[in-house]
Amino acid sequence: MENNLTFIDLFSGAGGFLRGFMNQGFEPVFSVENWKPAIDTHKLNYPEVPIISQDIRKITNEKLIEYTKGKKVNVVVGGPPCQGFSTIGNRNPEDARNNLILEFLRVVDTVKPDYFIMENVRGLVSSKNGYFKDILLEKFKDIGYENVQCKIICATDYGVPQKRYRVLFMGSLDGSEIEFPEHTNSKENPETLRKHIMDLVGKENKVANHIPTNHNPIVKERITYIKEGGGIDADIPEHLLKGSRSDYKDNKLKNFSHVYKRLHRDKPATTMVPGHNAFPLHPTENRSLTVREAARIQTFPDDVVFEGTRQDQCIQVGNAVPVKLSEVFAKHLKEKLVEQWEQITTY
Repeated sequence: MENNLTFIDLFSGAGGFLRGFMNQGFEPVFSVENWKPAIDTHKLNYPEVPIISQDIRKITNEKLIEYTKGKKVNVVVGGPPCQGFSTIGNRNPEDARNNLILEFLRVVDTVKPDYFIMENVRGLVSSKNGYFKDILLEKFKDIGYENVQCKIICATDYGVPQKRYRVLFMGSLDGSEIEFPEHTNSKENPETLRKHIMDLVGKENKVANHIPTNHNPIVKERITYIKEGGGIDADIPEHLLKGSRSDYKDNKLKNFSHVYKRLHRDKPATTMVPGHNAFPLHPTENRSLTVREAARIQTFPDDVVFEGTRQDQCIQVGNAVPVKLSEVFAKHLKEKLVEQWEQITTY
């Protein structure tokens, strides 16, 4: 029966949702992704999974139906680009990228899956005083998903070694009660970095995507003063508190920067933020995290290799849904689907 479980993976990126659902026995009908580095990553790691490498806004409803090849779709998953709602920087409710959320809704309306899961930054809930959240809930109801749950979750509650807060929308077509899965980890006993990344020390340049950044001398010296679990403090000499780049040489460093926060090996990581220079410092090594270490924190297995430049790889990893989080939700929906099928065959 598990072989009949199917899903569509929208805004696939590095494939966090994809891998988690596949791990739980779901068959991917197709993925959609429009950014070449992520497409290359998909083709390298999942050559057997069909990918539509096109702007989702250009894929007609007729084409969507055609791509399903007559298969019933049980679940649609995806995390539409969320920069317009990001809690970092200025939020712009009119950001064109926000419109891609409505494309997710269009696909759901077209293929009518039993369930859907949409992931986004928690800023979506508060943006414009909750206007977008309320509109989305209303629109999902208009297309037949009467019962949609919207909840801010933390990835540490589901076995991910990272304090990553995201909002998830989850809905059922039959209107049945749909609850979020039980936490797999308690707040008192979260996953920590010791178990997930410390074994990579000494294996730099020997594992795929595990290539340390070559920091300039001033940055290297500055990093040596940052204690495990800490950031820039009074112990750092004054001459190291000015920016090292020519365009920042008169700027004093700000402590809010993710770049100068050193993680603690016996705690979860802070959120992996996408971008070239945004990964925090390693707990014990005097450097920022490598792409592989950040991917481990996002619970990607080492057999997933990320394509593109280092910046491309960082963006893919930082934007991804943690694989373990995806897997927990996939297992949850699988159990509900199997239960429904058993009820049908009983009558």
